[in-house]
Amino acid sequence: MKNFKFRINGNQYDVEVLEIEGSMAKIEVNGTVYDVEMQREIPKAKTIVTSAPAHARPVKETKPAPESASGKATEIKAPLPGVIIQVLVRPGDDVKPGQTVCTLETMKMENAIKAETGGKVTALNVSPGQSVLQDEVLMVIG
Repeated sequence: MKNFKFRINGNQYDVEVLEIEGSMAKIEVNGTVYDVEMQREIPKAKTIVTSAPAHARPVKETKPAPESASGKATEIKAPLPGVIIQVLVRPGDDVKPGQTVCTLETMKMENAIKAETGGKVTALNVSPGQSVLQDEVLMVIG
């Protein structure tokens, strides 16, 4: 999946993430395989300013869900683990149902994440370059 290099107390470690299933990951550190449990700190909402991407790649679009008539806040969650490429909205922005709010790269494909309902962005929990897990709340629309 992904390779990392860590330097801890002057020692270098080559780490490869082999598999992630739920909160469990199988990693290889300097040739030794470990099963580790991941715990993720909930990020605080941030205001993000983004620019257009420097190069174009194919974008796979997700389908918006039917609009909710209840008027409750709607959480937009990551459909798969991946990396946030761009965020197209800021807290306080009004969005329409089906509007693309961010782009998520998963398995070398970009996925356009769309708003399920219309409303105002009340919380933004991600920034470009941030890794996210499946079902992690990306933003809240109220």
